[in-house]
Amino acid sequence: MKKTILTLLLLTMTFVSRANVIINSTRVIYPQGSKEVPVQLFNTGTQQALVQAWIDDGNADSTPETANVPFILTPPVVKIDGKNGQQLRVKMTPAQLPADRESLFYLNLLDIPPLPENSADKNMMQIAIRSRIKLFYRPSGLTLSADKAHTRLTFTRDGQHYILKNDSPYHINILGLKTTTDGRDLADEGTMIAPYAQFTLPAASGLPAGNHYTLTLIDDFGAINTYPLSLN
Repeated sequence: MKKTILTLLLLTMTFVSRANVIINSTRVIYPQGSKEVPVQLFNTGTQQALVQAWIDDGNADSTPETANVPFILTPPVVKIDGKNGQQLRVKMTPAQLPADRESLFYLNLLDIPPLPENSADKNMMQIAIRSRIKLFYRPSGLTLSADKAHTRLTFTRDGQHYILKNDSPYHINILGLKTTTDGRDLADEGTMIAPYAQFTLPAASGLPAGNHYTLTLIDDFGAINTYPLSLN
């Protein structure tokens, strides 16, 4: 009976769930020594939007109250008029982070849509949409440039496993890894390998040594780049 009542209530409600506020970048880079780093938002809608922003250390269930990171984000809550922008400022607080590699954090944006003007529907429910992008803290002493990180990526076989190893101080964001022979895609879109870490391909089998592959990566600017890669 309770399930029936809940179903009927849901059927009579109108949901507002479209996200209008966007982040004008796919990732944020925070170089060591920066006073602050700007993040630009834009409200693509015609109505004012309420936005809440915070940074977390990788816990997708974090909230502004529970997140514990060495960054201050201002303003944390802001109203953005329709077809207007707003700049957030990320500022680092004193912290001991690794000096030989990047550290990964996440910038969260909660877009709370307004009720349509002159709405007569009292059963309308607002659903906030959360966006989340990567924030990389980048130490100043790294000798290898970020655009050369792919040169430190190796592809090897260990028994029945095929391994991508990242021997660079940067996070490598993989969009795809395809064979040049049959076009199989061996890595899932969105695969990320942390600095000096490795990733075991989930479904690779029967790959001959010496075969060539096409590696597709996403760079600091969100651009897509392809590189040749061999199985050693």
